[in-house]
Amino acid sequence: MKVSVSGPRRIAYVLAALSFAAHAAYVAPSLEDIDSINFALGLRDFDPAKHQPHPPGSPVYIALGRLLLAGVTAVRPGLEQVTAEALTLGLWSLLAGVVAIVAAAELFTLVAPERRTANLWATALLAASPLFWLSGLRPMSDLPGLAMALVAQVLLLQGRTDRRRFIYGAVVSGLAVGIRVQTAWLTAPLFLLAIVHQRGAGVGWLLTRPIAAVVASGLAWAVPMVLDSGGLSGYLAALGTQAGEDFAWVNMLWLDPTPRRLAFTLYETFALPWGSDALAAVVTIVAAIGSGVALLRDRRAAALLLIAFGPYTAFHLLFQETLTVRYALPTLVPVAWLAAFAIASTGRFANIAGVPLLAAVLFVSIPLGIDYGKQAHPAFRAIDAMAHAQTAKPAGIYSHYSLWRALQARPLPSAVEPRRQYEWLGPATYWKEGGTLPVWFLADPRRSDMALIDPQAMLDVDRYSWAVADRRELGGSRPLGANWYRINPPGWFVGEGWSLTPEAGGLAFATGTGPDSRPIEAWVRRRPGPLHLAVGGRHLGNPGDPDAEFELALDGQIADSWTLTVVQRNFLRFLNLPLGVADGPGAYARLTITSRPRGGDGRRAAVAVRQFDIQPANQFLYAFEEGWHEAEYDAPSGRQWRWSSERSILRVSGAASALRLSMRGESPLRYLDAPPTVRVSVGGHVIGQFQPDADFEWTMTVPAEDLSRADGAIVIETDPVYLPGPAEGTSDERHLGLRLFETRLDQIRVD
Repeated sequence: MKVSVSGPRRIAYVLAALSFAAHAAYVAPSLEDIDSINFALGLRDFDPAKHQPHPPGSPVYIALGRLLLAGVTAVRPGLEQVTAEALTLGLWSLLAGVVAIVAAAELFTLVAPERRTANLWATALLAASPLFWLSGLRPMSDLPGLAMALVAQVLLLQGRTDRRRFIYGAVVSGLAVGIRVQTAWLTAPLFLLAIVHQRGAGVGWLLTRPIAAVVASGLAWAVPMVLDSGGLSGYLAALGTQAGEDFAWVNMLWLDPTPRRLAFTLYETFALPWGSDALAAVVTIVAAIGSGVALLRDRRAAALLLIAFGPYTAFHLLFQETLTVRYALPTLVPVAWLAAFAIASTGRFANIAGVPLLAAVLFVSIPLGIDYGKQAHPAFRAIDAMAHAQTAKPAGIYSHYSLWRALQARPLPSAVEPRRQYEWLGPATYWKEGGTLPVWFLADPRRSDMALIDPQAMLDVDRYSWAVADRRELGGSRPLGANWYRINPPGWFVGEGWSLTPEAGGLAFATGTGPDSRPIEAWVRRRPGPLHLAVGGRHLGNPGDPDAEFELALDGQIADSWTLTVVQRNFLRFLNLPLGVADGPGAYARLTITSRPRGGDGRRAAVAVRQFDIQPANQFLYAFEEGWHEAEYDAPSGRQWRWSSERSILRVSGAASALRLSMRGESPLRYLDAPPTVRVSVGGHVIGQFQPDADFEWTMTVPAEDLSRADGAIVIETDPVYLPGPAEGTSDERHLGLRLFETRLDQIRVD
């Protein structure tokens, strides 16, 4: 591939133009990630103290956004405000992609002026890479920040010999930090390198020119931002809150320096941005080869790349949430060049090696961009449906915090600000205070606290999905979907301290609000007719800890009591209430569960209530009994699951007709060498037998007569089981049968 001296620059312009054309029709149709909503709210009223946008504030990005927003609204005055804001921020990413491609090509030329073929392939790979491609559409600051940083890097590299370019690079570096503060890790190393090269100019020139320029450009946006945040104390308070949240909830390598965390960090940084493991493996291997070749043939280029991108990469790996894949965007630049260097090193075979790789990358990126641009985010589709609903308006619209920001961007009447992490308590308070009208709840599907409300009240729901929700390049985005619940006053709901989901249990443990600390409360709607309830829990102590004595009371009257030993570990109880819940003050009776240690030596008996339901006696209940392991939850994905063992029992109460058992799980071949035999039986009658060798979803009928004969016990047996302790060299003593993401019983209705 022979080109003229000006050829690389012309080809970079062509690539940038092609990228612009390929992206223009698919720019963000709406806001999406909560950070994009923060940016949009900042366009309306810049206030980092209110996370408009989130600290450190991105004032340069907001200023640029306001300039373009004025143009967008002038050209398309009929656009709804939130749509215009999404389009504005998306257009900045589109334009930033063009700038970044040209700047990257210039950077590669400065790093390795004699490696024209490698530089061209590097520019093409970077422009086509899935994460870069997607970033050119999203209403986020990632690509604008990278584009500004790349321009600064080019100027700073030129500034090693050109003092005027050095000053320009200093100005752009200071402004880049006002778009994304992390860009300092991309510009500061080259700024220092330029100082070393220009040390002959003297300390006075360095202080009064480039250093003064970078300080002045930084202060130009920092001072107004601090003043607009209520002064230094107000800004620092907001910044401290943001930092506290980051370190509290982010799983970063710095806080968990283990081989396992390192492996995940490297995978999330260098594999997820490429969209598929196969493509990531090829790119990584080729880039690794390129690293070796560069160290042998062009150490100068390798050293400059290390100076330009090594500090950011180290910062990212150590201190950022690598599961938020967009943070890895700057690392694509050196990876693309190293992979291209390996391709170019094949000489006349470069096209044979490069064209298939580039085609494979585009095969991932182009459909991703099309899917992203073809529909608005689920949150805004749900809110739009709410706004145009023909049904009676609710008493209040409640939401999870991640979706509350969407309701702030697209306001609806009666929207209620949620209490973060305790969002279900919003409607609970309304019902406790006597509210009888329906309410709406806009829920993040990854959250599990809807299980703290009577499931029978949660059946009227519309679920909004996102075509790109499962794309790895969007890892760390939140929310990824939206569920619109219409809820009439439920049969029951609970307060703090319950552990009905792993998420709720973690919150109860962290805040010390479980039944061993104070009574946990539920509210049961007063209604005539017999009721029955199920309650289950777990002793969390260690061998030798005291037993736990439980009391369940309704309106202050003890209805049941029992003892749980640390040896028993779990309990499950069904209780009949033949008289239902007596009339009394308010529409709901107060149910409490209290636990205290047995014995008076002052030692604690830590417990958790994991299962609860109460329904009319003519509705069946079911619960997990012996042989089941604790429910588990992955917060980033929202996935929940529960492991069975070699013999696990589902216990049913009050079933008067046949039931449908549904189980959805993971292929056992992920942890076993051969498919196990799974047998489901009721009262000695086998109702299903399987040998799963892939992910599965089974449905089977549970005859009513078998249930009656078995006293409601449905037995699930698996042989063999997985023993993680011996297999993985850990202390895990569990016997793991099936990893089940859903285990559900439904009544079979006969028309």
